[in-house]
Amino acid sequence: MKFIWKGSWRNGELLIEAQTLEELNKILDDMFVSSSRDLPQTITPVLPSGLGCSDAIKTLLASEWGKQPRGFAEIKNAFEANALYFSKGTLSGTLRFLEKRGDLRRFKKAGKWVYMTK
Repeated sequence: MKFIWKGSWRNGELLIEAQTLEELNKILDDMFVSSSRDLPQTITPVLPSGLGCSDAIKTLLASEWGKQPRGFAEIKNAFEANALYFSKGTLSGTLRFLEKRGDLRRFKKAGKWVYMTK
């Protein structure tokens, strides 16, 4: 008898087959323990649905997650994790607008622009 586990894994899908349930459990335990050591532990905050770009940015950066300076890609990934999809132009334009208006701080860190609340 084959035991099969199918699930999401790093933006894809993973299928594991084993001959025994114990073997399958060991593979899964080893896989998840080793991957949790390798990946940085970041938790993306949950944002309310229906927010516009400006409100979503302010809410995200006002959270505990936003206390560290965050780059464009991190902000975009956090939005996508919350099923909020904005184009690159909309997101970058809104970030720049909020910075000019004084709602956000923008500065370079390791050669990339990062954002945080004032």
